Amino acid sequence: MIAAWVLFLAGAASAANSPLDYDGKPPAHASVREVARDSRRVEYEVTFPSALKSPFPSNDTVWGHFSVPVATGSAPCILVLPVMAAPNIWIEERFIKRFEADGFAVLWLEMPYQFHRRPNPLIPSGQVFLARTAKRLSFNFRQSALDARRALAWLTTRPEVDAKRIGIFGISLGAMVGSAAYSVDSTPSYAVFLLGGADFPDLAAHSSMTGPFIRKAGIDLGSLAQAWRGLDPLDYVAGNIGKQVLLINVLWDHVIPKANALKLKAAFPASRQMWLPFGHYSAIIHLLWIPAVVSRDFQKHLTAAH
Repeated sequence: MIAAWVLFLAGAASAANSPLDYDGKPPAHASVREVARDSRRVEYEVTFPSALKSPFPSNDTVWGHFSVPVATGSAPCILVLPVMAAPNIWIEERFIKRFEADGFAVLWLEMPYQFHRRPNPLIPSGQVFLARTAKRLSFNFRQSALDARRALAWLTTRPEVDAKRIGIFGISLGAMVGSAAYSVDSTPSYAVFLLGGADFPDLAAHSSMTGPFIRKAGIDLGSLAQAWRGLDPLDYVAGNIGKQVLLINVLWDHVIPKANALKLKAAFPASRQMWLPFGHYSAIIHLLWIPAVVSRDFQKHLTAAH
């Protein structure tokens, strides 16, 4: 009970001057190019300026991939935020294809330092995101969340999208970025976060993926906590009361420790949390069935939002 009040007060204290503040305007110079079409769907390549300027010009253009049904009228839409360090979107495609088959419009974003946004084509996708200072690491995360907010604003301008039926789906770091954006943005009416967690400085220190990097880089956890202020869903508990979310985590996850997965549940008091067997990487076996469950869940909640 005491912990719950601490979280509530933390959320109540963070109403002003958030590093996730955004003016809500869609990007002024978005470019949209049709890249594929068949009898059912049209696919577009979308680019627009990032909300923040990084040291690398290639990273400051956001790339999105937008797929919409050919059928007339506006469709519910899901913004997909991918895993950070994967060399491709093989995992995300399992969900995207299911969303498309079920009639959703889908926009998936290349996150900072992914794919087209790499400083150099020889650098593995997402690698530069793990910066060697607390300030730069928090900047990269903030850029990710603000780019997601800018993408949400862009979606509300599209005639193919029902602006009242927009959801967010994120996996791993995409779930963390998505949960931060969802905490401060009223555009989405529902979210599903797979393998996500909260209290990011604590997570970074104890994750089997980032913990060794943090220690080797000599990043002070106190400095990381200070740099992360206002970037975590736990900073917005009061505003998150009543927000509908499905959280899907696995029982033996060493990348997203269970304690941090439970903190994400605490950050969204009305959320539902599903626990599955296996670990962060072995959970890939759930791709045989979990995309259908997630898509049905979005259908239920985004239809209700109409």
